[in-house]
Amino acid sequence: MLKISSVLGGIFLLALSTGCNVEPPKIGVVDVVKVTNESMAGKKANAELQALVTAKRTEAKNMADAIDNLKKNLDMGPEATRKARAGELKKANADYKKFVAAADAEVQKKAAELKNKVLGQIKKVLETIGQEEKFLLIHTNENAPYFNKNIDISDKVINKYNELEGSK
Repeated sequence: MLKISSVLGGIFLLALSTGCNVEPPKIGVVDVVKVTNESMAGKKANAELQALVTAKRTEAKNMADAIDNLKKNLDMGPEATRKARAGELKKANADYKKFVAAADAEVQKKAAELKNKVLGQIKKVLETIGQEEKFLLIHTNENAPYFNKNIDISDKVINKYNELEGSK
């Protein structure tokens, strides 16, 4: 009985010692918002969206200024002129509201397009890193309420993303 216990104990110890040589599964966490904001492609997409927003705001401000001028001059001149200005003001207000709604929809559509494009590219970068470095799993930080900061690969993803974008 002692021999069987010794043999089983030896097999157990052998299994433990050989099992210790196996690398533990590699898990990473990535902050997608950080990658989007700090990568070259993400910065380019954010700049493109910001340029659209600025252009639409400028156009909306010009329309609002024209409406203000119509309001200031509404009570000047003869009755027929005032009625015409009131009609212009009503049309300008309606046009302004339509423009703002259309501009908002255009900005939201562009933001969604850019976000989907960048997220698709980030996914490809994550797949590349995952395969090259043999990761078992890469999570986003939004899906990991707690994680040791040692497994955060966001900077690695940014560098790889920039590298791949720079080679295009």
